[in-house]
Amino acid sequence: MPFVRSHGCEIYYERHGAGPALLFLHGAGSNAATWWQQLPAFSAQHTCLTMDIRCFGRSMAPTDEFTLGHFVADAVSLLDHERLEQVVVIGQSLGGMIGLQLALRHPQRVCGFVACDSSLAVDHPPLVASVERRFRTVSALAIEQRSLGRKFLDEQPALAALYAQINHFNPSAHRIAPEDWHRALRRLNEPQSLTRVGDLEALLCPTLFVVGAEDPIVPVSAMHDLAGVVPGSEVVVIEHAAHSAYFEQPAEFNRHVLHFLQRRVAGLTGLDPPRTE
Repeated sequence: MPFVRSHGCEIYYERHGAGPALLFLHGAGSNAATWWQQLPAFSAQHTCLTMDIRCFGRSMAPTDEFTLGHFVADAVSLLDHERLEQVVVIGQSLGGMIGLQLALRHPQRVCGFVACDSSLAVDHPPLVASVERRFRTVSALAIEQRSLGRKFLDEQPALAALYAQINHFNPSAHRIAPEDWHRALRRLNEPQSLTRVGDLEALLCPTLFVVGAEDPIVPVSAMHDLAGVVPGSEVVVIEHAAHSAYFEQPAEFNRHVLHFLQRRVAGLTGLDPPRTE
């Protein structure tokens, strides 16, 4: 199993397929395994990198390293290790926050950005309030109840159980004290961690905001607000999906993202041969 050494941490990752490069970044309730419904669809024409973000899955680290700075540095280390000059970043929730920072801090490395059901850690008041409200009201619920829509929970109980099982491989489910984990998550929504909405004007790569129509954390209206700031960006709303549209409605998610890549990003990604060592 491949790991890359990044700033004192062994970061687990996988590489699938061949072609223009995509980096998939999971949310705070998951790990690299969550993209199992995307890899067959995207790896036919793209190199697909998935990674366990620091503090998740097989990328073990203490919660004081649960920062966007560490996460972005780890993504850069992976791109350097795999000799990829540019990628399209596809990030869900926390992964979208990381993707935004990667695109703003290292614009030469990101030639496209897809944010799925992500508050993006920006100082948009309704988004900040929505995230804080979720921290206060749903922490006692199971991960699948917090992230998946009612229709999906009722009609797809086996997949909902799989969603939960993927999360249970994270250290937060069995090694990290709940109060430490919640403290780490909440730090991302504190003022010093938030990016100014106005700074999104500097996001010049093709950008797509994907949001579930029933997302209880990320309002559709907020995504339209942010799209109004990001030059040339687009919004796609996935019906019958909540906070994990990529998992709840994978065919719709895949179709929209692939169409976006074909229209807006085709031919822009640099790709070197895979590493052989």
